[in-house]
Amino acid sequence: MIPTPTPRAILLTRVLIVPEHRLPSCHAIIVSTDDAWRDTLCQRLVELEARGGEEHPCCELSISALATPDLLLEQARADGALQCVVLDAASLTDVTAIVTRLHRVRSEVDVFIAVSPGQAPADDNAELIDRDDTRAEILLRRLRRAIAKRASTPFADTLREYIDGARDAWHTPGHSSGDGLRESPWVADFYRMMGEHVFNADLSVSVQELDSLLEPSHVIHAAQDLAADAFGAKHTFFVTNGTSMANKVIVQHVLGNSGKMLVDQACHKSVHHAAIMSGADPVYLPASVNETFGLYGPVSKKTIYDAIAAHPDARLLVLTSCSYDGFYYDLEPIIRRAHAAGIKVLVDEAWYAHGYFHPDLRPCALECGADYVTQSTHKMLSAFSQASMIHVADPQFDESRFREHLNMHTSTSPHYGLIASLDVARKQMSMEGFTRLERCITHARELRRGISQTERFRVLELEDMLPDSLKDDGVRLDPTKLTIDVSRAGCSARALQKALYEKHSIQVEKITHNTLSVLVTLGTTQSKVLRLLNALRSLAREIPEKPLRLQPPSVLPAIGDIVARPREAYFGPSEDLPLSDEAHGINSGLIGRTSADQVVPYPPGIPVLVPGQRISEDVLDYLLDLYHGDSGIELHGLMRHEGRAMLRVTGNTDDEHSVTASTD
Repeated sequence: MIPTPTPRAILLTRVLIVPEHRLPSCHAIIVSTDDAWRDTLCQRLVELEARGGEEHPCCELSISALATPDLLLEQARADGALQCVVLDAASLTDVTAIVTRLHRVRSEVDVFIAVSPGQAPADDNAELIDRDDTRAEILLRRLRRAIAKRASTPFADTLREYIDGARDAWHTPGHSSGDGLRESPWVADFYRMMGEHVFNADLSVSVQELDSLLEPSHVIHAAQDLAADAFGAKHTFFVTNGTSMANKVIVQHVLGNSGKMLVDQACHKSVHHAAIMSGADPVYLPASVNETFGLYGPVSKKTIYDAIAAHPDARLLVLTSCSYDGFYYDLEPIIRRAHAAGIKVLVDEAWYAHGYFHPDLRPCALECGADYVTQSTHKMLSAFSQASMIHVADPQFDESRFREHLNMHTSTSPHYGLIASLDVARKQMSMEGFTRLERCITHARELRRGISQTERFRVLELEDMLPDSLKDDGVRLDPTKLTIDVSRAGCSARALQKALYEKHSIQVEKITHNTLSVLVTLGTTQSKVLRLLNALRSLAREIPEKPLRLQPPSVLPAIGDIVARPREAYFGPSEDLPLSDEAHGINSGLIGRTSADQVVPYPPGIPVLVPGQRISEDVLDYLLDLYHGDSGIELHGLMRHEGRAMLRVTGNTDDEHSVTASTD
């Protein structure tokens, strides 16, 4: 018989089960060469902090003092808990330069400058305090207020408070906080799988205290302002339909109903869709390619500069940085050249939302002068899928006009869980982004080292991956994106992908014929690193010693002549023609016709045909080879009719009208 536990035993059990809640640790540093002023202030702040007194503190704050800016920068590089710095303008030389150096290392840290009467160094990135004010408690409150502001989540907090109120819902959505599913004999399992608060947070625009994404005025507005500060933008807008929508909004805003844009051929298909929707005249800049590994890189600087010179009427340059594989442009000179020609710049940073929060990953697009930046906050950060941000720095920005363009594409019933996740993802990066990314980079180093030790696999370095045409272009590689070369293995990348999934329950990001790609994100843990390394070591032992000869796929043809605007080709009269003839060869009747659709092999996700492009024999050879091959590449945009692949085309073979030729 099991004895009845005593009250004390019950109490001890509860203590063991419920962990003690600890506030996060934060650190503030006072920097001054005036020993007496610095040490007196520091001692007074430490004493005040030890007394407590704040009713709902957001952190445990420690305060220390340093004598020189160099020591401060060393500390900033090593101490992820550093949140606030007080600089003594009376004793330090060129305080503004110190702030600039600090923010290059840690962009998020709040800076206070202590000044005497008549001394007011101008720095938009710092808050001034009175050096002669002996009330240390005032400074302590200001330090805590600055930390609390960045740690706040205006929208997520309001949503949580609303949910906690357990209000009856007499409004949309129809599941009514999950009540429509909870007791159902047919779908209650879905409710249990998703969890109660997924449905509680799915609310209606009828709840006015949660603000309006289409016309924000309080909590969403405040959350977006905090995001702009965190990511270094003048304006930030939350997007709940992904960076695909964000790119379309910006192209529409800059070009209106027409206009010429210079666009990386390898950009996301949403940009190509934007050309259709806005009536733009795109000038496609050919992507570079590493044929050994089937990797597509940035457009060369020379190609971009030549295109800017050749198209003085262009109004927008669109680049992707970093790419799916981690290639990041040397953006500053490119953007400077575009601006000198009067061209706005949109940088798709869907894969680089984390870059601003670690010095090894900077500078980012906004720091390099980009006018518009789109980021998939869900790809590398902690937001839900589809949650993205638009960051704006355009000095001629028309906010009211932009908002109208944004609202054309935004649902009037956005999911509030997505908005809250953006608010929370911003908070995480602002408060612990440096620490988390330092951990990511450490994990990536460990993976590189461990994978190479298998002697069958290796993680490619920049010099391995970069196409020859970009060797002198200053291109960088995001260390959190690992491309694993499997060329020395006895099987294809697809076979290894399958083995990792089926034998070891590991899902990778993507593959080529001879590479696997994995992402190191904020959610990467040491245990995941160990499991991946153990899986690869195990597979390396199982693989035959003699490597297979893996045939690389055909190189993606450059986009050819554009003989009609994408919008005209897409919406104009068209017909469907088979890709192949009766003998399974090329249908010669397609040669010279104009594509009415976008055809995208995935991966790599780069269009081989866009609406308005004249169809060449090279393109047809490439498509037919993929269609009949077993590479596993999907062809988005091909239609199927009675078992045959079809292309939608418009125009005649003798069509001589040319709107915009591609740049070679």
